Order: sequence, then C-alpha cells, then structure tokens
Amino acid sequence: MEEEYKSEGHCIYCQQLYSQREIGKHLAKHLSELERADAGKNAQSFNHIVVEADEMFLHLLVKGDAQMKKIDSFLKDIWLECCGHLSAFGHKNFKVGMNHKVEDVFAPKVKIHHDYDFGTTTRVFLKALKSYKLNLKDKLILLSRNEPLKFKCATCKKELAVNLCSTCNWDKYSFFCEPCSAKHEEICDDFSDYSCMPVVNSPRMGECGYTGGTIDIERDGPNQKYR
Repeated sequence: MEEEYKSEGHCIYCQQLYSQREIGKHLAKHLSELERADAGKNAQSFNHIVVEADEMFLHLLVKGDAQMKKIDSFLKDIWLECCGHLSAFGHKNFKVGMNHKVEDVFAPKVKIHHDYDFGTTTRVFLKALKSYKLNLKDKLILLSRNEPLKFKCATCKKELAVNLCSTCNWDKYSFFCEPCSAKHEEICDDFSDYSCMPVVNSPRMGECGYTGGTIDIERDGPNQKYR
C-alpha cells in the first residue's frame, strides 16, 4: 500500500494509533479486560464487528439483541446516506433481514455485505470478530475508524486533495487541491456544473450526491469545495 493510502485508526480506549491490520487485535485486548471486569454484573452479549471497504474501516461494538437496522442506520449516518436510497444486507447462503437480531446473524467469522443504493451501489463488508459479555448501556459503539486517507493532488502532486471530479475520475485519478480545482474547472465543463465533489472519509465518496456523514464529522475529511 502506498504511503498516501496508509490506513490507521485510533483506539477508543487508549487513543493510540494502530494500522488497519493491527487495530482489531488491539481492541480485543481491551474488550477482554472489560469482560473480565463485568463478570457477574448483569452483563449482556455484545458483538465486535469490523466493517471494511478497501482501506476504509469501522470497528463497531453492537449489542446482541439489537436489530440489524441499527447497524444499517449507523452506516448510513457515518458513511452512506445521500438521497434516501434503499439499502439491504446480504449473504450467499442465508437471508439477512433488517429485523434480525445481531447475535443471530454474526456467528464467529461470518462475513456479510451491505449495499446502499441499487442504482449507483456502494457495497461494504461486515465480519464478526468475537462476542463479549459486557455491562454497557449503548446499543452501538464506534470503537475505531480509519483516519482520513491522504489523497495527493493529481496536478501539483504536493498538496492534499479536497475535491474530486466525478466525471474524470472514471478514466483517471482526478483528485485536486483547492488551487488546482480552479485550474481543472477551466478544462472540464462538468466540474463547475455538477461533478465537483468533496473528498470525504467514506467509500461513498464521489458517488451520486454524497458530501459526507452526519456523525463523527471531525474525521470525515476536508469536506469542502474550493468555491
């Protein structure tokens, strides 16, 4: 993986930064410690779930008796929602409904997918890591999220990009810093009309009308247009 696409996330418990490969095992240590501390205190089942789309990831802790629509709603708020499109979970061997309980879907190592928008579809993958007996009030907790990836400007190759051209990006890398966005507008009529999209920390970036999430905004990326 190139340096500008290095994927790392902070641990919610110790605030240390870990790579995409390391963060799951690190979080498991904290969750195991919490489970030992909560033993015998009316603890309930919680599932540690990782959501991934290439270098972008979320680590979630979800109460076992929560319904899958809880995860669906969270994914839309943090990563996906743009124009009220439909969404669904899927697995090649069994049906996953929005009203199914999380603990009934996520057996150890089970991997499912989530699709948002059946026109311009964004697909992410969810995998069960381990379940824990914990005494927590919240039904869903964001344990870690990748920090915004560092997309370099396609023109100057020095500054970090804040916009992308959704038209040109189909054929070539078309991410631009603020000054180079103005230059790109001179050669791309679509850019000034509709194809200038903000660089955000989401696999939905550049699709449809997506401009960023509504939660965890501080880690959602530059999320700004040059004009």
